[in-house]
Amino acid sequence: MECGDRSRRFALSEPQLAPLSNDDRCSASCGSREAKRRLRSPHSIMSPMPDWSYRTFLRPVLFSLGPQRACAVAVSTLSTLSRLPLGPATIDFLGHMRADERLRTRVGAIELPGPIALGAMIDPCGAAVGAFARFGVGLIEVGPVDSNVDEVAHNLARVRTKIPICIRIAEGANAHAIAERLQDRAAMFSVATADDVRAIGDLKPTLIRGEWVDGAAGVWIDRGEIPASLPSDALVVAGGVKQPEDVRRLLEAGANVVVIDQGLIDSGPGLVKRCNEALLSTMTAAAEPEPLSLDAARRSWFWAFWLGVGMFFGGLLALAIASTRVVLPYDESMARMTRAHLEQLNPRLLPFMAHDRVSLAGTMLSIGIFYAALGWYGIRRGAHWAQVTVVMSAIAGFFTFFSFLGFGYFDPFHAFVTAVMLQFTLLCMVMQPSPVQSPIGEWTETAAWRRGQWGQLLFILIGAGLTGAGLVITAIGCTAVFVHTDLAFMRTTAAELRRSYETLVPLVAHDRASLGGMLIANGIAVWLSAQWGFRAGARWLWNALAIGGNLAFACALAVHFIVGYGALLHLAPAFAGWAAWNVALALTRGWLTAR
Repeated sequence: MECGDRSRRFALSEPQLAPLSNDDRCSASCGSREAKRRLRSPHSIMSPMPDWSYRTFLRPVLFSLGPQRACAVAVSTLSTLSRLPLGPATIDFLGHMRADERLRTRVGAIELPGPIALGAMIDPCGAAVGAFARFGVGLIEVGPVDSNVDEVAHNLARVRTKIPICIRIAEGANAHAIAERLQDRAAMFSVATADDVRAIGDLKPTLIRGEWVDGAAGVWIDRGEIPASLPSDALVVAGGVKQPEDVRRLLEAGANVVVIDQGLIDSGPGLVKRCNEALLSTMTAAAEPEPLSLDAARRSWFWAFWLGVGMFFGGLLALAIASTRVVLPYDESMARMTRAHLEQLNPRLLPFMAHDRVSLAGTMLSIGIFYAALGWYGIRRGAHWAQVTVVMSAIAGFFTFFSFLGFGYFDPFHAFVTAVMLQFTLLCMVMQPSPVQSPIGEWTETAAWRRGQWGQLLFILIGAGLTGAGLVITAIGCTAVFVHTDLAFMRTTAAELRRSYETLVPLVAHDRASLGGMLIANGIAVWLSAQWGFRAGARWLWNALAIGGNLAFACALAVHFIVGYGALLHLAPAFAGWAAWNVALALTRGWLTAR
């Protein structure tokens, strides 16, 4: 990032509650009674969860614990999570927050992944550096360090991260001794006086907090104006970021790196990601997305798009069959009965099978719309999250093909379609990604964004709920096959069905497991799209959710009433899900469809 004209000035507004000094915060975390007595502001709380949980229910819960306890819980949770075998991957999964390669910033001899630093007030003693390194920051400040040097050294020794660390040395501390102790863990130091700059010497680049002095590599300004008289090669680190607009203003004023601390607590853990994406939106946009042609077959989006188209037309075919003859010739062969015989055995048997198959068709239509939209509008524009979503969803759905084979029913058409679609998925995995397009910048926190956090949370819960429902239905298809309301609708018992129509059980198990598998795939697609893809301007994603979701719910509910299967207990989850879906659409509309 190029440094702006330092003759330009900036002035940060004062916070509503004046925060404690970093010395007080670090002392509080290390046990100082006086600092703990002074630590009263809820702004000392940080959360390990993304904005959609932090800004909805988690922040009020943490604030209710009190600042000391909440801060300890949050930092301890992040610290523990970062050291677990799958902990770092969990943080990446929740937030998908790593900084884009285009944001790499060089300051002197040090290369940062991005121009945004995390201030020391978040984690003064470096207990959770391993977790915060995955938040998309380019630099992490730890400190102030004085008598707690052993604790800081111990914490940093447990962390292996490529994110540079800046050690803040407390005023009045033995700067030379601390710098010698921590120089292997630090990329730079920040100090309060010229004497400290001279004491550290050439061990590492040193920033001074205050007025510029000779020998310093740059200045660290917590808030205030950037001096116009700084040398042209001096590193300028400026703090006070509360929203992405502050990042742009500070960089234009001459800062090389900007610092987020209290803003992360006020706004949420996704603030760094939103700042990074806002900066990306100012960069030169990549070329227009490729048109649909055979030349595009070398790209992953091409195969994701056609996977969606294939699923959609497969859903139309399944809907046509389920709405007319219900069973196909190979189904009759498996059951060793014709369609007429099935009707004679139990007049409600075919309507029961139709209700499963129409629900399956609706789910296929929905997921076809999701995949096609993710391929065309997401992956084609270089969105890595969209590619991961399609692949994870599709692979999970394909694995459920094996769930009903234990009953001895091999569906040749299902196997053929699975084999073809699996190849599309694998091609989506291995083909070249598309050039990354610049996102739409979200420079300020709006009311639509705040409402959207509740809608995003609701969509994530719905996606997880659909995935869970799919697992339950698949498990039923692999075991009992029928539930109580099924038997009540057909006016029979499970024992009678198995005794009289033994060959039907594998056929119904196949339908159940297939529906469960598609619900799993659908739930994962909704879940991950909501978790990773929601941002201002994603109108295409909102439209896909509005059309695909309502289509699936409409098919599932309509067929129940058409065939007369209206058990309240059976339909209640579907009605609740449909209502929640449209509430989530209403909450996110203003945010996602913003131009």
